[in-house]
Amino acid sequence: MKYNHPLVPALFQRREKRFSVLARILEGPEEGQEVWSHCPNPGRLTSCLDQPGVPLYLSCAPENPRNPSSYRFRTEQSEPLSGVRVGINPLRANLLAVEAISAFRRGWRLDGSEVATPGGSRIDHLFTDEAGRRWFVEVKSVTYREGEAALFPDAVSERAIRHLEELSRLVAGGDRALLLFVVQRDDCRFVAPADSVHPAYRKALVSAKLAGVEFLGAVFRPEMSGIVMAGECPVLF
Repeated sequence: MKYNHPLVPALFQRREKRFSVLARILEGPEEGQEVWSHCPNPGRLTSCLDQPGVPLYLSCAPENPRNPSSYRFRTEQSEPLSGVRVGINPLRANLLAVEAISAFRRGWRLDGSEVATPGGSRIDHLFTDEAGRRWFVEVKSVTYREGEAALFPDAVSERAIRHLEELSRLVAGGDRALLLFVVQRDDCRFVAPADSVHPAYRKALVSAKLAGVEFLGAVFRPEMSGIVMAGECPVLF
């Protein structure tokens, strides 16, 4: 996945109300200025934005004359460890997921996105495999790291549990279902549930596995020009 425009280096100052990040620009005509950047990630961003001074990389959009109060910048990446970037924009995860499926599930055809289900939910993608079977694929963006583990979620998420329950119902109805963890940092070796954050999520994973839901982890490496696939990783629980 390539960015449409070069990213703007900055330094993290503080975060307010989850969706606003104050950053100090490091390069370009606005060097030294503090700007508010939209943060599209509502999670805690543990291990990503833990303290002021963390390097950030922002995308920049042209000013919108119809809405002059809108954000000009969006927070795309952080660098919590020297040389380790994290893609903290979960909106990128669905595009990365399609790349992962193309690489790891060759022969699958994308038939739709944001697909409505009989249970009233929407699942991120619908694929058909080479045998003609339908696969509902739900995508989770992972940024939280402890040791070698990429952990999900980084905040209590009843919505994530509901998605697992819906995938289980789809399997019971004769379809296939896959939960794809898109790890937007390449310093992790496996994906696991964040028990200290949301203990119930592990139980939901186990129930979904018993129901026939499958799991896949894909690791990506954020770079200045885009986000590059680094490989597949196991999901352990």
